[in-house]
Amino acid sequence: MMMWKYLITGVLLSFLLCGVKADLIQKPGYCMMYDECANNTLNGKRINCFYNGPAKTLEDKEGLDLLQEICPYMNKGAETKTCCSTNQLKTLKTNFQLPFQYLSRCPSCYRNFVALFCEMTCSPDQSTFTYDLKLGNTSTETIYSFNNETYVQVLNYTINNQYAYSMFNSCAHVTSPSTNAPAIKLLCGPYADKCTAHLWIQYMNDINNGLAPFQINPIFVDGVGKGMNYTTSRCDQVSPVTGEGPCSCNDCPASCSGPPPSPPPPPSKWTIFGIDGYFIVFPFAYVGFLALFVIILTVAHITKCCGRKSYSAMDETCCSVVEESAVSAQDDDLGLRSNGIVKPLDNIDDIGCLEKLGLKLELLLQRSFTSLGTTCARYPITTLLIGVVVVGVATAGLVFMSVTTDPVELWSAPTSQARIQKEYYDTHFGPFYRTEQLIITAPFSKRTIFEPYTASTDPADQQHIPFGPILRKDVLLEMLTLQLEVQAIQAEYNGENVTLNDICMKPLAPYNNNCTIMSVLNYFQNDLDTLNKIVSDGFDTTADYHNHLIACTNGPASIDDATQLHLSCLGTYGGPVFPWVALGNFDGTNYLNATAAVITIPVINYHNKTEQLEKALAWESAFVKYMKEYNKRLDTNLSVSFSSERSIEDEINRESGADIMTILASYLIMFAYVAIALGKFGNCSLSRIMIDAQLVVGLSGVLIVLCSVAMSLGIFSYFRVPMTLIIVEVVPFLTLAVGVDNIFILVQHYQRDERDKHESREQQLGRILGEVAPSMFMSSLSETIAFFLGGLSTMPAVRTFSMFAGLAVFCDFLLQITCFVAVLSLDSKRRNANRYDCLCCMTDPTQDDETENDGILYTLVKNYFAPAVLSAAFRPIAICIFVAGACFSGAVLHKVEIGLDQSLSMPSDSYVLDYFDGIKQYLSVGAPVYFVIEDGQDYTTPDGANQVCGGIGCNNDSLIEQISYMAKMQNYSRIAYSASSWIDDYYDWLKPQSSCCRYIEEEHGNRTFCNATVVNDKCKSCRTTKETFNSSRPTPEEFMEFLPWFLNDNPETQCGKGGHAAYSTAVNVLGNPNNQTVGATYYMAYHTVASTSSEFIACLEHANTIAASISANMSANVFPYSVFYVYYEQYLTIVHDTIFNLGVSVAAVFLVVFLLLGCDLISALLVVVTIVMIVLDMFGIMFLWHIPLNAVSLVNLVMAIGISVEFCAHIVRAFAMSQRLTRGGRAEHALAEMGSSVFSGITLTKFVGIAVLAFSTSQIFKVFYFRMYLCIVLLGASHGLIFLPVLLSYIGPRRRHNIAAFKHSQLQEESSDEYPTDRRKILGSFDDEEPQAMTMGRSGHQHTVNAIIA
Repeated sequence: MMMWKYLITGVLLSFLLCGVKADLIQKPGYCMMYDECANNTLNGKRINCFYNGPAKTLEDKEGLDLLQEICPYMNKGAETKTCCSTNQLKTLKTNFQLPFQYLSRCPSCYRNFVALFCEMTCSPDQSTFTYDLKLGNTSTETIYSFNNETYVQVLNYTINNQYAYSMFNSCAHVTSPSTNAPAIKLLCGPYADKCTAHLWIQYMNDINNGLAPFQINPIFVDGVGKGMNYTTSRCDQVSPVTGEGPCSCNDCPASCSGPPPSPPPPPSKWTIFGIDGYFIVFPFAYVGFLALFVIILTVAHITKCCGRKSYSAMDETCCSVVEESAVSAQDDDLGLRSNGIVKPLDNIDDIGCLEKLGLKLELLLQRSFTSLGTTCARYPITTLLIGVVVVGVATAGLVFMSVTTDPVELWSAPTSQARIQKEYYDTHFGPFYRTEQLIITAPFSKRTIFEPYTASTDPADQQHIPFGPILRKDVLLEMLTLQLEVQAIQAEYNGENVTLNDICMKPLAPYNNNCTIMSVLNYFQNDLDTLNKIVSDGFDTTADYHNHLIACTNGPASIDDATQLHLSCLGTYGGPVFPWVALGNFDGTNYLNATAAVITIPVINYHNKTEQLEKALAWESAFVKYMKEYNKRLDTNLSVSFSSERSIEDEINRESGADIMTILASYLIMFAYVAIALGKFGNCSLSRIMIDAQLVVGLSGVLIVLCSVAMSLGIFSYFRVPMTLIIVEVVPFLTLAVGVDNIFILVQHYQRDERDKHESREQQLGRILGEVAPSMFMSSLSETIAFFLGGLSTMPAVRTFSMFAGLAVFCDFLLQITCFVAVLSLDSKRRNANRYDCLCCMTDPTQDDETENDGILYTLVKNYFAPAVLSAAFRPIAICIFVAGACFSGAVLHKVEIGLDQSLSMPSDSYVLDYFDGIKQYLSVGAPVYFVIEDGQDYTTPDGANQVCGGIGCNNDSLIEQISYMAKMQNYSRIAYSASSWIDDYYDWLKPQSSCCRYIEEEHGNRTFCNATVVNDKCKSCRTTKETFNSSRPTPEEFMEFLPWFLNDNPETQCGKGGHAAYSTAVNVLGNPNNQTVGATYYMAYHTVASTSSEFIACLEHANTIAASISANMSANVFPYSVFYVYYEQYLTIVHDTIFNLGVSVAAVFLVVFLLLGCDLISALLVVVTIVMIVLDMFGIMFLWHIPLNAVSLVNLVMAIGISVEFCAHIVRAFAMSQRLTRGGRAEHALAEMGSSVFSGITLTKFVGIAVLAFSTSQIFKVFYFRMYLCIVLLGASHGLIFLPVLLSYIGPRRRHNIAAFKHSQLQEESSDEYPTDRRKILGSFDDEEPQAMTMGRSGHQHTVNAIIA
């Protein structure tokens, strides 16, 4: 069969060749063709007549004008001889419209290119480099002969290589402003990715491209004087033909000043001997600390300061704990005597002013809280009723409560730069569109090799083009079916059907009402017949969908694909489909090798139009439902990951709903633990257990915590401050940690206390509150102020959390010292009456009074834990371990990641996770980025326009030039493609040679736009050739008059530069028709693919840098805008925000502790040092556990400071108030007294709740709540209960020697009126009591003294 085909072809060729003339004249002054005498019926192109005679004089004025316009170097005036007629020049002008639109922005390139056809068509020496290979004189199926004249069917064209290479080099870098692709790719057909001078010229002259009127065979030769050898000009030279300037830097690298683009070297890291400097400095610092620490311990041991047998000032400075058997066992809190060491009361006059002020503040607090506690205990019902009223009034504000779920409101401050820029963009150009996207792969398909048809038998002409599996015909057909089904999805909203056509973007509406669909199938206009279209010569398929894809991926804006199919590459919506958007996972620019297809459907986003937005949401919901069902099909070869604009928010809400049960379970378990752990059980008798259980007290404490949270929410709701999910999830946790700790301290202090025979129950509760409330007040006030100062943060989520948390903590403290004391009073009466807990109506009169029981935990801490921690052997080890942890954390501090992986915010079973994976694996281009020029730029003047444009005459540092420069370093700049430039396309659109801008002159001087498709002799060019020759730029009046026409002109076959599709929303035209100006405009580029936080942050950083550089050379400000900037801007300042928030919080803690501990500088510093070490170690844990720094983790760090205060403040205050003689003794006393309450109140409570969070299905809960909360509790407990007591035993503040004298003085002044009891008798009775009871607070005499002092 193949033999027959070649035989028939050979016979036909032999018949066609019979028309060739044997004797041709080939010498200067002779032609080979002249005029037109046939028409190619396939593409409508005119075919030249055969004429082998002398060149003819061109006398026609129209012809001379056309020659001057097209081939001006040939115009010799009246003596002009050419081988072309006026008709040929008209055809030549028409045929040049498409190349002109893409190449004329570089005059040298365009003139060099035009010379190729000017010489072949009009040169008077035409016969010296052309000769006819095949002629015809009759009509055929593809050629219509006008008068049976001889016409050219095949022409050989000899071209000198010097010209071919020079012409190609001058055009190689000319770009198309609308597609940002090299223009040569649009004109090189299937050879776009490997285009050379020879391939380009061959393709342009190949009849199979659909544009050539007949076959022209280029023959390339070397040597001087051989072939057509037009003298070209380089792109960086002034055109010798027209005098036009050199091409711009954007189109001609040789015109650029300086070296080619290369990314700057990355910022140098601090290294020492090639190792990270932090990894060297911190280990050396640790070694230095160890050496200094060992020296100090050695010196202290040598001096044997602790071997003294009598009390002296040296006991305060010694570095180890004085044996308790020698000193502290008999050291009472008043400091009156110690085991034979007589220590008289200090003189009141020896107290310094600062210390006296601190003591007065301490006594004032004790007196105030004692009075308040006594009153609340005496009138418990009244107190509770007042509390209920206050809580009710505060929580009534919840009716005004609003919850913010908008990510923009959560993470971006209204005054932030990105937020302001987003508002500017939305106001001037409309909100960024909503995106519905499908990422499609064909995992069961394989790559194919396409071999384009060619009549040549030369192996060098054979091509083997690989096509990715996603571009197989069967896969494309299945994709088309899926896409059409998606387009047909209907949703219901308020009883009416909503379709995609109701909500999609239509850039050419009302002229074109098709939806914008960025899909490879839109190269075929989403049409099955177009996809299946083929062209055959009767034997072979000469063109099919492969050819069309090759053409469209190289020239997506092509009106005609320049193949035998003659199909448009524009989508149904009238605009181009960029291959880097519609395809994924290809090599470089080899788009046909893609393994994934991306279908993107932009949907109009509505700013304040609720109904239209709800319609879009309804359709998106139906779309998600359909795609979930589609992925369940078994009869598909496609793998589809998808997402809609609403998907992320929907999945976050679904995740939050699922985590509500986890949060509730966590809180309920913590509440149950608190309620049970507060009980004091003396024996195993069930009746006694029912009496001592104190479940009501525990539940009341928990209820108070919840009421404080509700009060905070209600009060802020009165002021219309919206709350966030972070507040709901974190504030109760924080308040419970702080509140439960205070409850345990208060209740356990009361349980361990023994009422004096002179005291009533109310007085005892008042005294207890006076003893512990200052510590509670110090911790609560420091946390409140710290949180409120955190409200100064510019990050909305952190600011609102800080304000709500600060108020909740303070409300919790107020309720604890009032309502909870009242509950304790009522519970005390119940227990004294032997009434059952929770069943107070039932009593057991047979039960005796409760026996004293310190509790197992208290006993363990006092007798075992505290002595072990403060033993001489363990203390130095503890210091070394904790300092080592701090040094490690400091060394890796700069290694903590910044950002939030978006996949962490999704449930583990979310379909969006597959979409995120698809983005990482397949997407080849990132989000669009718009460089917005604000109002104030004058585009009508050369200076103003040159600051922006990228063509001839534009500044080398113009906006387009700088973006193009950065796009050449995309791995550094994160700009994947240069910006589309409406102003450059506008200038090309205005040129008369393009036939784009025309008008009809009407009466009264009115002008009506006449687009390129209108055939009317009345249509005039907006600017004449002469005007363009004199000035390539329009006048200011012309600029503003024709600009609206450009923005409303649809791209057509005759004019692909119409700006309606690409730029209709990019330019704000202000004013009335008689007085218009250009307002804000944007230039759109694309980022590289970003899938991680660091990549998104890099995109934003580099875009800001580029915009700042552009603004420096502009009259108006320029800023970048992309849809994700508003979410990631926080990370540009997250380090600063972290330092600020943590810094002000720590400063607030220091100030409060300093003041409330009697201006005790050392105690305040030690608290701050411990808190800083906890926070520093948190960063070390974040590095090890891969927890990034972001707003959520920053909230947790701020919360960590608050919880750390609870771990530290009570211990430090107990140490400061203790009157034992040595630091070690006071540290052990403080740890024994407060350690059990802190451990049971915070550590155990939180462990119970945190354990539940480990079972959450939410990834964000596991990372930012379970992991971080666990670390906060572990680090807080270890530092507060181990490191801090050890540190206090070494360098804690000196014992307040004068406090006893001051108290004794106050006792003498105030006791005579309140208590007639003989004070000397009271004081004298101390010798008869157990000394340790004073320390424990059980001595009745001690209670009396404390009551008198208070």
